[in-house]
Amino acid sequence: MSGGAGLEYLFLTCASLVRIDGVTTAYGASARLGAIVPTRALGRLGYDARTYSVTGDPALAEEAVRDAKRIVFGEMWEMKDGWAGPAALYRRLLEPIRDRRERVVFSIADDHFDDRHFLGFYREALPDCLAVTVVSQTLGEKARTLTSRPVLVAPEPVEGARGAPQAIAVRYLPRPVAWLARRVGLSMDHWRVRLLWYGYPQNLPPLLELVPALEEYAKRYPLLLTCVTRRLPGIEALMTPARVHQDSRLRVHFVPWSPTIMDPAIAYSDLVVIPSDYRNPVKQAKSPNRLVAGVHGGRFVVAHPLPAYAPYAGFAWIGEDLCEGLDWAIRHPREVIGRIVRGQAYIGERHAPEVVARFWLDLFHPKN
Repeated sequence: MSGGAGLEYLFLTCASLVRIDGVTTAYGASARLGAIVPTRALGRLGYDARTYSVTGDPALAEEAVRDAKRIVFGEMWEMKDGWAGPAALYRRLLEPIRDRRERVVFSIADDHFDDRHFLGFYREALPDCLAVTVVSQTLGEKARTLTSRPVLVAPEPVEGARGAPQAIAVRYLPRPVAWLARRVGLSMDHWRVRLLWYGYPQNLPPLLELVPALEEYAKRYPLLLTCVTRRLPGIEALMTPARVHQDSRLRVHFVPWSPTIMDPAIAYSDLVVIPSDYRNPVKQAKSPNRLVAGVHGGRFVVAHPLPAYAPYAGFAWIGEDLCEGLDWAIRHPREVIGRIVRGQAYIGERHAPEVVARFWLDLFHPKN
C-alpha cells in the first residue's frame, strides 16, 4: 500500500500481512478483526480505508501516516527483541503527528502491561490521542489507569458466512459393532461426537489440561477433536500416536489454520470447545471473538468462564466443567438450537462488519 492525498482512515498493524489462498490476511486475530476486516467494511460503505503493516517499508509507512486523516495504531506484536521493537516503530510514526487528539486512536487487544516496554509506550502515548479502544471491559479498566481520554470497548467483526444452526444428533455405536469395526479396520468417525477447537498455539495449555477429562468422557461417546491452529512445536504434545489412531475413543485431528478453513471446519463440527486459563488475571482481559465465531458459524459453544463471555452466556454453555457442558448440549438439542438462533441475532446486531465499521465512524467523528 502507498499513501495518497485524501486517505481517510489508516489502520496500522505490527503484524505481517500474508497472502493465503488468494486472500490478504494475517495470522493474528487482532490484526484481522482490529484492522483488516474493518478496513474492508469501511471500503464497502464508500470510504477510503486501508490497512498497513509497519514491518514493511518504513518510508511508505511514514508517507501513509502523513497523508491519513484518521489513524488507528493497532495491537502491537512482540518481535525478536520483545516489545521494544514495535514500541520504537510506533514512536517513530507518532513523532511528527502534532494533532494527535484529532487524528490518532490506539487499539489494544491483549494485556501485556507487565512488560516495561509495552507499558512504557502506552503510558507515554495514551494521554495524547482522540480515544483508546480495547476488546473487553477488563482490559479497559487497565487502560483507563493510563489516560483520561475516552476508552471504549470496540466490537470485533465476525469473519466468514453465518452458518445454519445445528445441534448434535448422537450416533450411538453398540459395543459389538465397535468391536467389529476395529477388527476389519473401519473408521469410527461416523459415530463420533465431533468437537472443534481453534486458537493460537499459546492457547494450547488449557486444551492439554482438558484432554484427560475428554478421554474419560469418550468412554461414553467416542469423540473426534479437530484442532485448527498453526503448526508449532507445542502441537506435538497433543498429537500423540494413541490419540491419532483410528480406533481411539478420543481421536485428535490437526488442521493448519488458513483464512478459508474456518467455515468448513465449523460446518463439519457438532460442538465448539474453548478451554482457557480463566483464573489467570491476564487472560481475563481476553475478547469474546472465539466464542462469537462459533455461534456465528451455527455451532454451540462450550467454554470456560471469561468476563467477556458474560453477555453471551444465554447463547452458549459457560462454566468450569466443560465435559458437563458437552453432556448438557448432547442431551438438550432443541434448547441448543434456540440458543444459537438467539445468539446469531445478537451477534448480527453487534458484530456484523458494517456495524463495526459504523462504530469506527462514530468514534472518528464524535457527535457532541
